Amino acid sequence: MFLGLGAIVLLSNSVFPHERQPALDGVLSAVGMGLVLFGFLFRISARGYKEENTLNGNALVKTGPYAIIRNPMYFGTFIIGTGVVVMLLELWFFFLFAAVFFMIYIPQIKKEEKILLERFGREYKEYCRSTPKYLPRPDYLLRINKYISLKPFWIKKEIIPLVTTISVVLMIETWEYARLLWHK
Repeated sequence: MFLGLGAIVLLSNSVFPHERQPALDGVLSAVGMGLVLFGFLFRISARGYKEENTLNGNALVKTGPYAIIRNPMYFGTFIIGTGVVVMLLELWFFFLFAAVFFMIYIPQIKKEEKILLERFGREYKEYCRSTPKYLPRPDYLLRINKYISLKPFWIKKEIIPLVTTISVVLMIETWEYARLLWHK
């Protein structure tokens, strides 16, 4: 995260917009923050749900957020990153973010799938046939309240990344506005 922040600061002239329309900037900031919060909701729900239902790794979790997508925590992380890109950066930067994200997480997903296949065999194969790997089906997202839940003690494990992400985004937004005012 700190390397990414450093790169953003060093590349600020090409990454940050200099003359964004104030109305568009406000809309993109609101949409981006909504995506960040939705992504954290997804991550928190998936992590907490898995901890409560995995029976110390002896049960394959196929319900809750895991009924929507096989990798809900990674999906939540992707949504968080997308929200930060929408809020702070030029939209073209999304493609760079997505490429780096998938270079990191696709090998991790494949490694985890191999372990799950060895551990759960046919049950995991059936789960894979019925549940998308990377993107949830739109009809499931329309009924998301059926699959996503949130318990206060689940938030504790994600509170530091949540507060850190929002704080860094607010600091960068403040720095960007100060820089734009300085130029004017």
